[in-house]
Amino acid sequence: MSSDIDDMPFDSIESAQSFMDVLAETILEAMRELSADRQIAVRENQARRLRAIELAIFKLKTLNCHINKSRRALNDLRMIRRLILNERLTIEQVMAAGM
Repeated sequence: MSSDIDDMPFDSIESAQSFMDVLAETILEAMRELSADRQIAVRENQARRLRAIELAIFKLKTLNCHINKSRRALNDLRMIRRLILNERLTIEQVMAAGM
């Protein structure tokens, strides 16, 4: 792991945003998988496994909420940085960023 990316994965707000995007997608994928596992546990009457799956889903939903808040905070920081550095955005850039 000698590459610069591995040494400094969060050297910018944008790289942190990219990580949060990957994490959010991973959370959604895990929730889909657990939802399928939950249906199997219900069908097979596995009460203890069902409770564990429901707890995991709850924790993933909580984590997803925190990730979404962090993504908004990173977006705010990116916009504040632009204000501080007097970076100007064109209308096309604003539209592309979804602001």
